[in-house]
Amino acid sequence: MAVKQRIYQIDLLRFVAAVGIMLVHYLYRGFKADNLTNLSFLELAGEWVKYCAVFIDLFFIISGFVITLSVANKSVTYFFKSRVVRLFSVYWLCAFITYLVTIFYGAPRFTATFGQFLFNLTLLQDFFDIERLDGAYWTMSVELRFYALALGYLILYRYKKIKVNTIAYIWLGLTVIYPLVQNIFIFKVLNLFLMFQWSPAFIAGMLMADIYKSKTVNLKNGIAIGICFILSCFHRLIYAKMAMVIYNETFSEPVIFAVMFSAYGIMLLVILGGLKWMNKPYFLYLGIMTYPLYLLHQRIGYIIFNNLMGYMNKYVILIGTITLMITASFIIVRYIAGPLSNFMEKYLGKVIDFILGIKLRSSSLPKSEIENIPSKLSDK
Repeated sequence: MAVKQRIYQIDLLRFVAAVGIMLVHYLYRGFKADNLTNLSFLELAGEWVKYCAVFIDLFFIISGFVITLSVANKSVTYFFKSRVVRLFSVYWLCAFITYLVTIFYGAPRFTATFGQFLFNLTLLQDFFDIERLDGAYWTMSVELRFYALALGYLILYRYKKIKVNTIAYIWLGLTVIYPLVQNIFIFKVLNLFLMFQWSPAFIAGMLMADIYKSKTVNLKNGIAIGICFILSCFHRLIYAKMAMVIYNETFSEPVIFAVMFSAYGIMLLVILGGLKWMNKPYFLYLGIMTYPLYLLHQRIGYIIFNNLMGYMNKYVILIGTITLMITASFIIVRYIAGPLSNFMEKYLGKVIDFILGIKLRSSSLPKSEIENIPSKLSDK
C-alpha cells in the first residue's frame, strides 16, 4: 500500500519533541551539567524537563517509520540522491550560521576552527573524533548510519527480494542479545553500524510502518514492538544511572517508563487512525521546521545566553531566544530550504550522477512544491 496522504499528526509530534529537547538544553542541561552557560533556569525546569530527553527516542521511531515507507518502490540511486540533498541542504546552511555565530560571539566558551567547520560539513566528525560544531549534531551520525542501512537494504533487495519486516526482526534479534555479548569483538564491530543503543526505536518505527500499511496489529508485530519498548527503556535507564553521577541528582524509573510509553503509544495511536482531529495540513510547517530548529538551537542559544546575561532580565532572554529560534527555522523552511534544495538537486545531483556513472532526468522540485521540502525525517 502506497502512502497517499501525509500524516500531519507526525509533523506535530516532531515539533513537540524538538521543543522538548530545546527546553532540556535551555532550562536544564546547559547549566546543570555541561557548563555551557552560567544562566540558570532550574527553577523553571523543576522535576519534569529532564525527562523530555526521552523524546530523542520519539525522533528515531518517526525516522524508522517514515524512511521505511520512503524506500518502498524506490531505486538505489533515487533514494541516495534524495537523502543526500534533503539531509545536507538545510544542515550545511545551519552549520554555516552556527560557525559564524561561534567565531564572532562564542568566545571564550565556544570556539571553532575553519577546518573543524569543513569537517563537520561531511557529517563524519564523530567517526574521526573531530569536535562537533554543535553538541546536538550527535544524532546526525545516528541518522546517517540508519540511512546507510536503508540504502544497503535497497541494494540487497535488487538481488534478494527480502521484506523490510524480515530485516527488522533480524535486527531486533541482534539487539536483544547484544547486552549479553557486547564484549565479543564481532558485536563491537556490529554496534558501530547497527547502533544497538538506539536500534529499538528505529525497529519499532519500521514495524509501525508495516502496521500502518496493513492497519493491523497482530501477535507477532505486537510482541516485537513490546520488546522494542522494553529495550528502549532499558537503555534509557542505563543513561539515567550515568546522568545521576553527571547531574548529581536522581531520575525516576517509573517516569522514564511513562514518558517512553507515551512516545510509543501516541505513535501507534496515530498510525492506527486515531487522533484524526489533529490531522491538519497547517501542522506541515511545524514538522519541516523541526530540522533547522534542532540544528540551530543549542550552541547559538547558549551563546545568546552568555552574551546577554547581566544586561537583560533572564526570562526575557529565554523567551526571546526561543522565539528567535522558531522564527529563524520558519524563515529557513519558508524562503530558503526550497530554492537551496533545488540548487543542490541540480548541481550536486549531477556530481552524484557522474560518480555513479549514470545520467538521469533532473527531479528538481517545482516552485509549487517548495513548501513540501522535506527535512531529515521527512516522509516524502
